[in-house]
Amino acid sequence: MPQFQSPTAVPPKTPKRVVMLTFDGASSLDTVGPVDVLAGAQMAFQTRDPVYTVELVTVDGGLVRTTPAGLKLDTTAVADLKEGPIDTLLVAGGEYATDTAKDPEVVLAAQKLAARSARVASICTGAFVLAAAGLLKGRKATTHWYWVEKLAQDYPDIDVDGDKIFVEDGAVFSSAGITAGMDLALALIEHDYGAQIALSVAQLWVMFLKRPGGQSQFSAFLPPSESATDPIFKVLVWAQNHLDEDLSVEAMADYCSMSPRNFARRFAEKVGKTPSKYVEKLRVQAAKGYLETTNMPLELIASATGFQSADRLRRSFNRALNVNPIDYRERFRIQN
Repeated sequence: MPQFQSPTAVPPKTPKRVVMLTFDGASSLDTVGPVDVLAGAQMAFQTRDPVYTVELVTVDGGLVRTTPAGLKLDTTAVADLKEGPIDTLLVAGGEYATDTAKDPEVVLAAQKLAARSARVASICTGAFVLAAAGLLKGRKATTHWYWVEKLAQDYPDIDVDGDKIFVEDGAVFSSAGITAGMDLALALIEHDYGAQIALSVAQLWVMFLKRPGGQSQFSAFLPPSESATDPIFKVLVWAQNHLDEDLSVEAMADYCSMSPRNFARRFAEKVGKTPSKYVEKLRVQAAKGYLETTNMPLELIASATGFQSADRLRRSFNRALNVNPIDYRERFRIQN
């Protein structure tokens, strides 16, 4: 077996018990990815004995079909789960998790399993199940960037942080979308067995122990869905196509035939950000695209995206994503 672990690492005498609550239509990677990462701890310790035991459960048990590939997974019914405490309850997410969170049987199952668990964690939109079960009330949490706004709207008693790969609040964890569940699993390993074992698993799975960007999701900023006749919506579309031009409050207000003061107020009400912060976000997203797909130097990217100078691009990139453009390019460059 490859030498991954610290020479002084001693395998645990008793494996930690993990229960994954999933459902029909859950994301396959949300379900399998985190538990596969946890299983990597066994190789890191170089032991034949499991470091984590995993039980896959649903309300009724039996085969469930996951998305998007339609893979089928065999599960145990919650009622048939063996008794005893649970070290970690994981709740899978997926496209249909928001509907699943409305199922009282699923919510009750989450509540009962959580009561037996030392810690609880949601993957992606599994946060909606935890929220419906009241397990995120008054806590900080995250979910897939696409569903962040809905989670915040549906559950105003949750402090939703939409720019984190994962969030830890006491014994309750939540992760962003899809592969972020694997980052969360690494964090759980670090909590249980230390940074060296977590690093060994990260090396084994060819992952970052800590993703660059201070755990930023690197998510796109999507404008709100509004009528095409709304002047604020029209300026959002116009701004995206004129990033290398003057996008000051005065210029955008003029495009909308509004006074700068009225425009700034209406914009903040509609978008939830000031015009300058929204424009900076758009420009960073555009710069990300150039960094991922071209070899253009920073000076040209800065010009094309309206930053005017490479230094301004660097400052905005670090402010938005907590990573510099060069490091981002090295990690996310798409090879032709």
